[in-house]
Amino acid sequence: MRKTTPAALFTAALACAQLAAPIASAQGIDSLTGRVWVETAPANKMPGTLLVFFNDGTLLMDSCWETYALRRWKRTAPDALSWDEDGATVSATVAKLTATDLTLKVKAGRDVVEHRYARPKVPFVCPDMKR
Repeated sequence: MRKTTPAALFTAALACAQLAAPIASAQGIDSLTGRVWVETAPANKMPGTLLVFFNDGTLLMDSCWETYALRRWKRTAPDALSWDEDGATVSATVAKLTATDLTLKVKAGRDVVEHRYARPKVPFVCPDMKR
């Protein structure tokens, strides 16, 4: 019986991922998902607020000053999405989406707050925060 090496498993997984990429594109998965988005000018002036939208409906929210959270998200229209945040549904319109920039207009009560995000330069390390 032949043993499968870790390198062979990695190569097989990579090949499967490459075959799956065109399928994902055909299903309408766009440049929003699978990318790290860091807020460029947060209202609270705290650095490092980030979002990662995954294809499976998971949203990772994190920052340099707060514990990360996993949320459920979904597309509600071609230019809109929503996520659950502690039992409340947060709705947003995708005002801009390119390979490098994301602008969300988030409904906050009666207000609409614009949040701008960009792809971070890698590597990125959060600065030390004063306590």
